[in-house]
Amino acid sequence: MSSAEDSRKRALDTIQMQEVLKGDSFPEDWEEYLNDDIRSFFDTLLQETGMKKSEVIRRANLSRVYGYQLMEGRRKGRRDYYLLIALAMSLDLKTTQRMLSVTQCGSLHPLIKRDAAVIFAINHGYDIEKTYSFMLSVGLPPLDDGTEGE
Repeated sequence: MSSAEDSRKRALDTIQMQEVLKGDSFPEDWEEYLNDDIRSFFDTLLQETGMKKSEVIRRANLSRVYGYQLMEGRRKGRRDYYLLIALAMSLDLKTTQRMLSVTQCGSLHPLIKRDAAVIFAINHGYDIEKTYSFMLSVGLPPLDDGTEGE
């Protein structure tokens, strides 16, 4: 998605929700609205990158079923899972921040050391393994894929 298209999509999302919130009642289908947004966001990303969900999930080292649930908006994951997906898809920082917004995980903040390390890794095109090693080398907990206890 070009930056102009990304800005337009974000503006449409915001305008659409502002219009809905002008109504007489709070939306009852809030979760459904968010799930549709997550699903369409990932569908668009996959189309743009030419990647398949299975490939992204494998690269992110996520459980197959759980990875599909995350990317289809049927389940909400921890922030680290979405960051692993971003690294697996080689997303740029702007798209990663948009993904974190769509999934309601909170954007990366450059004044938080761990977030700054992830931003550095994304800006330098690190893959998951290189990001893992980099974060350990600077004394930070690496991104957690949930397999530690397995």
